[in-house]
Amino acid sequence: MRSAKQDLMQNNSRLGHSLAIAILACGFAACSKPAPLVTMPAKSPEAVLFENTGVLDVANGRITPGQDVLVTGSKITAIGTTGTLTVPATASRIDGRGKTLLPGLVDSHGHVANGSSPPWLKRFPDPDRNLQAFLYCGVTTVLDPADLAPDAFERRDAVAAGKLLGPTIFASGPMLTAIGGHPLPVIDEIAPWWIRWYVRSHAVRPLGSDEDVRKAIDELAAAHADVVKMAIDSVPDSAPRLTDALAASVVRMAHAKGLRVVSHVGTLADALEAGNAGVDAFMHMVYKEALDDAGAAKLAAFRKPIVATMAVFENYAMFGHGPRMPTPLETETADRELLESFDHPPAGGLSPMFQAYFELLYATRQARRDNVKLLRANGATILAGSDAQTGVFPGAGLHRELALLVEGGMTPAEAIRAATLDPARFIEKTEDPSFGVVAVGKRADLLLVGGDPTTGVAELSKIHTVMKNGVALERHAIGG
Repeated sequence: MRSAKQDLMQNNSRLGHSLAIAILACGFAACSKPAPLVTMPAKSPEAVLFENTGVLDVANGRITPGQDVLVTGSKITAIGTTGTLTVPATASRIDGRGKTLLPGLVDSHGHVANGSSPPWLKRFPDPDRNLQAFLYCGVTTVLDPADLAPDAFERRDAVAAGKLLGPTIFASGPMLTAIGGHPLPVIDEIAPWWIRWYVRSHAVRPLGSDEDVRKAIDELAAAHADVVKMAIDSVPDSAPRLTDALAASVVRMAHAKGLRVVSHVGTLADALEAGNAGVDAFMHMVYKEALDDAGAAKLAAFRKPIVATMAVFENYAMFGHGPRMPTPLETETADRELLESFDHPPAGGLSPMFQAYFELLYATRQARRDNVKLLRANGATILAGSDAQTGVFPGAGLHRELALLVEGGMTPAEAIRAATLDPARFIEKTEDPSFGVVAVGKRADLLLVGGDPTTGVAELSKIHTVMKNGVALERHAIGG
């Protein structure tokens, strides 16, 4: 039987949690919500027909013109040459002439509770706003490997239950790392002192022993985590990283609970340690150094997907190297003050730790593009992920990522597949996933864009319609 003291302690803990969430949601300004970026229509029709559109087969990169695609409920129910389908009289019709229909995009490294603003702007993350931004930009599925917020799984479940509007979320919860390892030094550097303890305790699980590993895996299994994420990287270079033995323990114990493990890595040595431990995917490619053909072959030989996350490193590499030019999707989803804040950092705005890190990233810009080419040449599967955080905007960041993958030698069609079919296959552990492709019987998470995106991924930004679970969403650009 619980004592009064235990009840009081639990209530105090809940109060502290609620206060911290309120502070994080409101930031330093008054608690006010901007106009939504996406909304549900007042009434959703039973059926929707995409009429006379080109349909992109993301498996082979070819577009079939002159197609009708019928959506009934949350599924694609028929596809055929324009005019040949039997369509309910009450169906809503969307004109697809001159446009291309493809699956909704998948961000394989899309943090939901991170903030995109620089520290000096003193804004805190708004997870609900981030979910809207993902959808506005055509991202209908997010794999979130390590969420800063303590309610990551509750948010995932609220979206799945239809109580919260957002992309389908697959979440890992806290990141597992070495004692004092990444991302703890980064949190200590950027989080205000008065909330630092809270972020550390909820975003990270430091591991110093097999018993620490067991407790962390048991916690994540009880929360029904979709994956487990661990960090094998030193940021800064002096920070400790997980030992080979502890990394192997994470994978062994997670797999015993039916959980897959993904790993943050930085160097080839980090990636080989993760691969030898048995991870199921790499949440970055090697980003700190250039690979040679032998190194790329070793990494590709694990036959595990590699989420390149070029956008986040390009973002930091270019800090201080001229003004940051926003993309159209960024101007439609982020306010002007936020976008312009990156061009006006305060004097001494970067600590020596970040300065050295950004200089390394600038020096290795071409190496990352070359690494993509080498890894693909050796048979590696590359997935697209933005790693949304400071300067990387939810949804819009994935479009930047796709452009960088093309700079790394992928064709536009290959880059699109890296953000549709291939991540869907990884997430659902099947060659025939329930989403990520335009086919009868699949979930109607769809994106209708102007033009032909196989000629250039910039066409993906010309969004006409975003459909989530069979509902065509209403999009509202900032200032629109």
